[in-house]
Amino acid sequence: MEKNKIRFSIIVIHRNRFDLLHSCLLSIIGSISNNDEIILIDNNSSDDSMSKLKSTNFYQKIKIIANKCNFGYGESCNQGMKAANGKYFILCNNDVKLNQNALTLFYEYLNKKNIGIIGPQMLTPSGSYMNSYSTIPFDLLSQLDLVGRPRRSKEIKSLAPVENLRGACLAVNKEMVKELGGYDEDFYFYHEETEWCFRINQSKNWKVMFSPEIKIFHIGGGTTENVFKESRIEFFRSRIKFWQKIFPFRTRLLVYLINLPKLLLDLIFYCFMTLVTFGKVKTYRRKALDRSIVLVWLVLGMPKKWGLQDKCN
Repeated sequence: MEKNKIRFSIIVIHRNRFDLLHSCLLSIIGSISNNDEIILIDNNSSDDSMSKLKSTNFYQKIKIIANKCNFGYGESCNQGMKAANGKYFILCNNDVKLNQNALTLFYEYLNKKNIGIIGPQMLTPSGSYMNSYSTIPFDLLSQLDLVGRPRRSKEIKSLAPVENLRGACLAVNKEMVKELGGYDEDFYFYHEETEWCFRINQSKNWKVMFSPEIKIFHIGGGTTENVFKESRIEFFRSRIKFWQKIFPFRTRLLVYLINLPKLLLDLIFYCFMTLVTFGKVKTYRRKALDRSIVLVWLVLGMPKKWGLQDKCN
């Protein structure tokens, strides 16, 4: 393929779980044309993902960049975009599945003026709608528990501008990246798409768009199921970085001080609910574990070594 004729560079970020990767790649291969390319960023998988991939009949169709450590999501996406030759990029987790018409619609919309990034309607494996966009939460109350958690504030029936997108699968205009830059690499995992959408919307030349017509399946949490405790540390670490980049010092301090007692009250509540339900409700157990882990991490001064392992720095 000639570089100037490549339509999409589809960049998949992967670390472990070959079952997810295999389904993802099959859906992509079933959707692409001859003028698309697939780039896989492997963040030093510790399972046998890469050896299994080599045994597939589509291995030769994929450009693989094998990292010797885990760059995290945003930096890996940037790495893929730098190596890409396409006019546009598709950035996705390894736990998504593309529908056959997704690329056609993404291409049609990205050709419209000033569209920098598009998010699709995400679906659960059973076909239920997932919240796929939201407002950027700037008010103090929203920072108690909602930052970076997409929700639908109104029903959108056709392509429309929004403030924030769920980052599991995004279509991106290469020209926008050249002008504004890619993901902020200060975010290792979580909130990187929220900061990026904020930056894009702050610009005068580009728009963040949501398309309910483009539907993509997303397992959600598939890549962090086996590292739940570590991922919760990364979530809150990135949350604090988001506050640092968006809010003035006084607001950051106030938000931080409010969140400490809020986390403690949450912990008490979810521990109580776990007890009265005899530990049979997984949601209560996980939320109690989440709050306890984050509280201990904060009290101990936010140790850098806590969180996801095998980081590159």
